[in-house]
Amino acid sequence: MIRLQPDRHWVWLPLLRTLEIVFVSGLAFVTSSLNVFIRDTRYVVESANLVLMWLVPIFYDFSVIPSAYKDVYQFNPLAALVLALRQVLLHDAPPPASLVAKFAVSSFLMLVIGLFVFRRSKAAFYDYL
Repeated sequence: MIRLQPDRHWVWLPLLRTLEIVFVSGLAFVTSSLNVFIRDTRYVVESANLVLMWLVPIFYDFSVIPSAYKDVYQFNPLAALVLALRQVLLHDAPPPASLVAKFAVSSFLMLVIGLFVFRRSKAAFYDYL
């Protein structure tokens, strides 16, 4: 049984959680907007979650990713979150600054895209609801 003892690197956890919330909020804006017009969006989201689960290094180590793809792979917000949480919780080390920066960029980009899609489509919601 693994026992996690709080240490000084746990101060990163609120920042990582905030970036996760930013990413999920942007994703929710996009999918909820699409769901108004395309009712089967729910099934696409469920299928995408299954695929994303296998694209995130939960069941495998990050070292199996070819070095040519490691930088691009870290722009996947879910992968970046898992890698950062592993550093903080399992390795008692701060997450690399480049990883947190990539996580922040991809999270805020998703939020901007989500807000853009939502604002562009909200005028037509009344017609479909």
